[in-house]
Amino acid sequence: MAKKENAEEQEPLTEEQRITALEQKVGTNKVVLIGMALFLIVIITVSITIFSLTSFKDTADVVAPKEFLSLQEEVILVKELIEAQNTKQQKTKNSLALLEEQISNSSNKTLQEIILNQEQGHQEFLSALRSGMYDLAHMVHGSRTWLDVYTDKVDKANMNSQTREKDIKQLLTNEPSDSEEESFF
Repeated sequence: MAKKENAEEQEPLTEEQRITALEQKVGTNKVVLIGMALFLIVIITVSITIFSLTSFKDTADVVAPKEFLSLQEEVILVKELIEAQNTKQQKTKNSLALLEEQISNSSNKTLQEIILNQEQGHQEFLSALRSGMYDLAHMVHGSRTWLDVYTDKVDKANMNSQTREKDIKQLLTNEPSDSEEESFF
């Protein structure tokens, strides 16, 4: 009987029998592969969960409560210092505004205006002096030489006066001065 069973097994299978046998093996293989994939997914998920729990469990107590309280006190002190600095800054701003107003209203500007008027008066005097010298030189015969000598001196004094006037006007308008030479006459 064993020979008959072996003989039946070795008989060539028909095409339909082969396809049926292959389909059964493929179906079994699919079930096994899906089962293995699900098993691997479960293993990986459990591993990640365990790793996450152990990692976060160690970092939970990084700061001791005493240290936390001392840090809170330091934060409060720093906030108080910031408020104090803000108050000082506001007072300084107010003082600066008051100081700027006092500077703008100071007698310095008044003095500059007085000196400016004085320079303009000086220039008028020099102009009158030049005119008088010219008239006097024409009245007195032989006095043209001294007119030339003194005209140069009066012109130089007038030019210096005009330079000082320009510098004073620049000071009044807070513009930088172009002339570095400061001469009085």
